[in-house]
Amino acid sequence: MQLSLHARLPAEDAAQRVLFASPDQGAGTLGNAPLSAAIYPGGHFRSEAPVARRLAHLDSLPSRKGLQEFLRHENAFAPLAPEQRANLDAAGNRHAVFMLTGQQPGLLGGPVLWYYKALTCAAIAREWSVRLGRPVIPIFWVAGDDADLDECNHVELLDRRAADVRGPLRLSFPDEVRPLAMGERRVDPDGMRDLLKGLEAIWNPEIVEQFRRAYPVPSTMSSGFLRLAQAQLGREGILFVDGYSRNLRALARPVLESAISDWESWQDALRKGTASAFAAGIPAQVELREGVVHAFALRNGERHRLFAEKKSSREILYTPDRPNHDIRAGLAGTELTHDVFSRSLVAESIFPVLGHVLGPAELRYFAQLAPLFLQATGDMPLLQPRMTAAVAPAEAFESFLSEGMDLPEVIRFGPAALRARLTERVWRHHPASTALSAGPADRWLEGLRKAHARHFKDAGPLERLEKSLNLSWKRYLRSLEKAAYSATAQSRQGLFDQLRWLGNGMGQDRHLNLGSLMNGLGKDGMAKLRELVDPVSAELQVFKYGGG
Repeated sequence: MQLSLHARLPAEDAAQRVLFASPDQGAGTLGNAPLSAAIYPGGHFRSEAPVARRLAHLDSLPSRKGLQEFLRHENAFAPLAPEQRANLDAAGNRHAVFMLTGQQPGLLGGPVLWYYKALTCAAIAREWSVRLGRPVIPIFWVAGDDADLDECNHVELLDRRAADVRGPLRLSFPDEVRPLAMGERRVDPDGMRDLLKGLEAIWNPEIVEQFRRAYPVPSTMSSGFLRLAQAQLGREGILFVDGYSRNLRALARPVLESAISDWESWQDALRKGTASAFAAGIPAQVELREGVVHAFALRNGERHRLFAEKKSSREILYTPDRPNHDIRAGLAGTELTHDVFSRSLVAESIFPVLGHVLGPAELRYFAQLAPLFLQATGDMPLLQPRMTAAVAPAEAFESFLSEGMDLPEVIRFGPAALRARLTERVWRHHPASTALSAGPADRWLEGLRKAHARHFKDAGPLERLEKSLNLSWKRYLRSLEKAAYSATAQSRQGLFDQLRWLGNGMGQDRHLNLGSLMNGLGKDGMAKLRELVDPVSAELQVFKYGGG
């Protein structure tokens, strides 16, 4: 498999620009602080000073008891690779610190972005472990507590032959409306068998078999994802944590009780962070609602958002399905789990976290979170954007180049923009384009203008006629352009197939399933990709595979 890096494209994410901004770039300030420090006070890994500051803070804290045993239990679901065993041994070192990243457990892995997150996390951990002379251990946090079944339970296929797959690209659950955590979602063996059988139409048998092994009977959405991630990432030395495990929920309890008792101060801090981020050009990723408590109650595996409300002289704590039932009296017996904001504080209470690897959406809500994090812990971890890549076959490069477009340019396109570009190009080369280039006012109205000026001082009627005629002329030309393109559209269907593979201009890594990438590159290509990618780059890396 031939694979090569074709281009690096600059990031276009506002939060990332703020994170890496520096005063000498004219980035501005917020209050009395440089913009980056005001929004992301933890800093990033491009400078040693934030790393030193963070380590000093972590070293001032009491050591975390039982952390190695906790990780041993969390990673007992599959045999460990040698690199993982080494990191598990290092987790017992009192100087060990941790890099965290994670994702919800998508069906058959979900979009490949989680894989790129993990490669970034492992690379940062390796680099700084060497530079610091102390263990930096990568952790992948699988959000088994996530209850968004619609988001987790689908396989998006960008493959050219996706239409050949028969049957639904999702699993059927008898209780889909229940807000069950993914760690409670039992995978139907017959449904998984049928799904994989359908994928055999486009994926190589060995790839389908890898997914089949990841979902033995019994499996949940979380356990299947964990086995799949372990098979891909074990040699990276990454250790795993299940956000729904009982051990983790027990360790998280003090943070979640604080989220309940201090819910008003939490909301105030989050409002402050959200306003500061907005002032810096970063839109809110998570909407702040009145009365929200940043914890969930668990009942029979169902996740129910907690709300607080002051009524007369007392305060009640309730879930929306039981708005009149105050659960404070029975809170000690209520299982709790975290939400998007409390999760990082839970992680902070369990691990000495050096930093987090985040996607664009997570960078935005970490900007909202910063004041709360400082209020609760006194310091903030460093942040690192995940790597991102687009991988395309050589024929895609050739197809677009034949139309006068380079692939990096096309990656920014959606279907409508591509069709407009092709329509324009077809019309520009059509003989009618030259013959009809002059507008009607130039061709038809010259004599009328002279006659009108000779007999009338009011030019309004003529101007209205010219305006109407020009508008009609533009509509006429657009119709001709579409007619010319329609005559050639079938020959350009391959371009839209290639654009679909690239994520329709919306980001391949947010839509492409890992199995599709594995099938396109093959085993050798996947190994080559891991060798060629720059996991700590903030740019979009465009790769070409196949061809001569």
